[in-house]
Amino acid sequence: MNASEELDSLVRDVVQQDSNSLAATEIDIMEAKKFLSLHKLRQAKSSVRKAEKALVTLEEDVLYLRRSIAMLHRLLKEKKIDRIEAENILLGLRKATSAAEIGDVGQAATEIEFLVDDLIGGNTSTLNPFFFRHFWLGVDTRWPAGGDAGVLLIRLINDGPIAMPAMRLSPPVPEGWSSIPSSVDLPIIAPGGNLPLRFDIKSEGRYGADEIPLSRKLAVSTAYEMRSGEIMVTIRAQNRSMEPLSDILLTPWLPPGYTTAQVPFVERLTPDEVAVIRMPLSIDMGTGGSS
Repeated sequence: MNASEELDSLVRDVVQQDSNSLAATEIDIMEAKKFLSLHKLRQAKSSVRKAEKALVTLEEDVLYLRRSIAMLHRLLKEKKIDRIEAENILLGLRKATSAAEIGDVGQAATEIEFLVDDLIGGNTSTLNPFFFRHFWLGVDTRWPAGGDAGVLLIRLINDGPIAMPAMRLSPPVPEGWSSIPSSVDLPIIAPGGNLPLRFDIKSEGRYGADEIPLSRKLAVSTAYEMRSGEIMVTIRAQNRSMEPLSDILLTPWLPPGYTTAQVPFVERLTPDEVAVIRMPLSIDMGTGGSS
């Protein structure tokens, strides 16, 4: 059995069943049209409201389903499973597919969530913390006058209900930069715990005497709000130079296992002007079936 390929096929089948869940809503719309043709405005209005409510619920269920599927997909890429586990996963996915086919997207999402819970067995200490933890991560930089080195400041706050396990953290250093130290071992962080970290960073490139790197002109700080697989990023960019900056592409660090459809673009920042942008990240499902 090629479990990886069959898993990928079933996952995509479940995702593609969203349109089937519109059947009940379409009936409500048809009833509204019928009442309008009979000049029964009150009944038509009631049917439209019912359809609107159903669409809101459907949208929430679809988002829940997609997030659960993406989390399962990434979890399977990180965790080794045996044949029995693979068979249980495939059985659960078939149940989810059956639920989606009859329009019960909420039940399909619940079936996927059961699979995730079974796989982790209540132990998330060895798994990607960005998938299963509630915490806040702040990233900022400081540039002392003179020299071409900077300081990367990281603050980690456990705002979740349970302690975060000990883990190793490599700082989010951009490509072409290095940090000292290259990684640190974090202790257990209790709920409400606040851990500040400092890294010295340096570009591997060299600048001429008349060149000022953009990092000194543009101050960028980034905050990541992690909520059990859902991540919201807040970017604050300030023009610290004496001249306007234009056509700025803000590319934030992406936690492992996450992606974004697009990155923020700022057309123009005048001196001292601040731009604040919030953007959600989505779990990267990868290519599927090939790894």
